[in-house]
Amino acid sequence: MKHYYSFLIITSLLLAGCGQKDRAKFQFESSVQTEESYPLAKEYIKEAVITGKVLNRDFYPQEKELTLIIPFFWKMENQYRTPIQEDGSFSFRFPVYAKLREVSIRNYAEHLYIHPGDSIHVEIDFKDLFHPKVTGDAEKLNQEILAFTESAYYYIQNYSINPNLNIKNFEAELKKEYDFRLERRNEYLTKYKPMEDVTLFTEELLKQDYYYALLSYGNQCQFKTKKEMDRYHKLLPAINKLYNKGILSARLYDIADEVERYIAYGITYKDKKTPSVEEIMSAVGENELNQYIYTKMTVGSLGANDTLALTTRHTQFDSIVKMPHLRAQVMQIYNQTKSYLENPQPVSNNLLYGEFHENLKLKTSMPHMEPIYNILEKHHGKVIYFDFWARWCPPCLAEMEPLKQLRSKYSTKDLVIYSICVSEPKEEWEECLNEYSLKNRGIECIYASDYFGKDNLQKIRKQWKIDRMPYYLLINRKGQIVDFGTTARPSNPQFVSRIEEAVKDSK
Repeated sequence: MKHYYSFLIITSLLLAGCGQKDRAKFQFESSVQTEESYPLAKEYIKEAVITGKVLNRDFYPQEKELTLIIPFFWKMENQYRTPIQEDGSFSFRFPVYAKLREVSIRNYAEHLYIHPGDSIHVEIDFKDLFHPKVTGDAEKLNQEILAFTESAYYYIQNYSINPNLNIKNFEAELKKEYDFRLERRNEYLTKYKPMEDVTLFTEELLKQDYYYALLSYGNQCQFKTKKEMDRYHKLLPAINKLYNKGILSARLYDIADEVERYIAYGITYKDKKTPSVEEIMSAVGENELNQYIYTKMTVGSLGANDTLALTTRHTQFDSIVKMPHLRAQVMQIYNQTKSYLENPQPVSNNLLYGEFHENLKLKTSMPHMEPIYNILEKHHGKVIYFDFWARWCPPCLAEMEPLKQLRSKYSTKDLVIYSICVSEPKEEWEECLNEYSLKNRGIECIYASDYFGKDNLQKIRKQWKIDRMPYYLLINRKGQIVDFGTTARPSNPQFVSRIEEAVKDSK
C-alpha cells in the first residue's frame, strides 16, 4: 500500500486567492527554516485495518486502485491509496487518533466509522455502488449508519436554497427543509430502531448540515455587502457543542472553516483591517471549536512551505490544541513539509512526472506535460518561475507590478519568468498585456489555451492541482520544483528570498 499526503495544500490563510472559496488572510511569523523536529501525537495511535473485496471488477475494469480519505480541512485531507489485487481484495492500515471517526473510500463507501484498533471488512460491488457491505468490528454501527446515509433517509448534498433570498426568507426556507429532513430521520428511527450511538449521530449530522448552511449564507451576505453580519454570533455556543459529542465527522472541519471565515470577514468589514489570529480566537472563545480554528491557521503556514511558524509558536499551539486527531494531522503535515524542504526531489518528481520515484523516464507516459518538459529543456540550468493567472482574479492582477520588479532584479540568464493566462477570451489577455505593460520586459507571456492546447491545459491543472488563482511554481537550476502554490508570490518577501537562494545556488 502506498501512502500519499497531498503536498498541494492550497491555502489563503497567508495570502488570499481566487477559487471556489474566498478566505480571510493571516500572516504568521516566518524566517529561515530550522532543523527542529516535531513529533506526532501518541494518543489513540493504535492502527485500524480496513480489508475488503471488490465484486464484478469487469464492470469498471479501468479502476485499478482505491483511495481512503481521512477528513481534514479543504485540500488537506490525508489519503491512503492501495491497489485492487487480481482477486479483488484490498487493504488499508492507518492510525485513527480519535475515539470514533469518519473515513471514506472515495466514490464507493463515503461514510465509514472506525475506532482505534478496529478491523472491518468492506465489500464493494461495482454493479451496486450504493450498498457497500460492512462486517467485522463496529459492524452494527456501520450498517445502521449506512442504512441512514445510503437509503434516501439522509440527503448528503448541501441545502439547495437560493442564496440570493433575503435573510428572513432564506432562514424560513432553510427551517422548512431542515424540518423535512428531521421527519425523514424519524421514519428511519421507526423502521430500523438503531443503537443509541447512531440515534445521536443522525441527530448531530442534521444539525451540522443546518449550521453549515446558515454560516455559508452569512459569509455570502458579508462578502456581497462588504458589511459585518453579526446575526449568527449567538449560534457559536450551540455550534461548539457539535464538537464534544465523541464522533468525529468530516462535516466538523467544514463548519470550523465557515466559522473562521465568518468571524474574519466580519472583523475585516467592520474595522477595515486584516484580523489578527488573537482577534479571531477571542471571538470564538476557549472551547473545542477554538482548537479547530487555530489548527487551520497553523497548517496555513505549513501550506506555504514554512515550518518556522509552528516551531516559534509551539508553546501556544500546545496550550490551545489538545485534541489528538488535530495534533497528529498537524505534526504529520509539519514533518512532511520539513522533509520536502530538505529533499524536494520526490515531490518534484510527482508533480512533473506523476510518481514519487526518481525514474525520470516516466515523463514519456504523460504527453500532456510535453510543453512543460520542452520549457525545462530549453532553459536547462536556469531558475524557472511559472505564474498562472486569470483576468477575473484581483489578487492575480495585484501581483503584476511585483512580478515586473522581480523581473528587473535578475538577468534572464539566471531567472526565466513565464506569465501564463488561463482565462478567456484571448482578447482580454491581450488587453492585460497592454494595461500592465508586460510586453518587452523579458517575461514570457503565454496564452495557455494556445500554448498548451485546451485539453493539455486541463490535464496540467489537474496534475498540479491548480484550482485557485494565482498559482506559482519555482524550479531551481537542477530542474526541481522547490516551491509551489498560491502563496509563492512575487510580493511575498519570504518567497523572494527563496528565489534569491535558487539563483545563487550553483551559479
